[in-house]
Amino acid sequence: MARKRKAEPAAGQGELLDITAKLRTGPCVPALREAVKAWRAGGYRGITETTRVLLNYWFYTDHKLATGIPFRYHPSQQEAIETLIFVWESEKVRGRKALLERYAQDLRDLRLPPYDDFARYCIKMATGSGKTKVMALAVAWQFLNAARERDEIAKDYATTFLVLAPNVIVLERLKVDFASGRIFRVDPVIPRELGIFWEFDCVIRGEGKRRTPRARCSSPTSSSSTNAPTERPSRNPKP
Repeated sequence: MARKRKAEPAAGQGELLDITAKLRTGPCVPALREAVKAWRAGGYRGITETTRVLLNYWFYTDHKLATGIPFRYHPSQQEAIETLIFVWESEKVRGRKALLERYAQDLRDLRLPPYDDFARYCIKMATGSGKTKVMALAVAWQFLNAARERDEIAKDYATTFLVLAPNVIVLERLKVDFASGRIFRVDPVIPRELGIFWEFDCVIRGEGKRRTPRARCSSPTSSSSTNAPTERPSRNPKP
């Protein structure tokens, strides 16, 4: 069942007392956060049809887990994946230099990167806030756009993903979610109408070779990262 979008809260005393943007953080974060908020309120302008289906399914549809427990992604998870989509798809930012020039509040003390040919994005989330779920959403967003959109659009999206863990403990936790693509089946990640495009496999370090699917998510080593596209190859209970 579809849910109505919540109206953005009006400016008031709460916002006047909010000092989040003034705290020490990344140079682009305050302006980027406000831009994403306005973009969301404006109806997600500049996205593909596939991405619109995904966003509506993830955040504006009621979900229940197999156990019958209501499920909803947390606001921090929504903001994280929305920011990735906004930067890549709506703003079409492909490098750190362009991101800094567009969103950094003060460039005077910043050093622009000398080598910026490979797009790199970072999501900073607290321990236990559900980063793995955001990783799954990012994988689905990239892959389904690559599989479903026209070639001139699809070429900008990835179909191969590498997940790295900082240590064996985290690797074992990731195995629970990604082994056999479990997280994509248990969580509401893939809308039913897009399931026909989902030909995806997850390979964990130490597993034998398998039939090569159209796309693959690998976890070969211990040290999380999703690759930016280069070329196109032939548990959250409701709060």
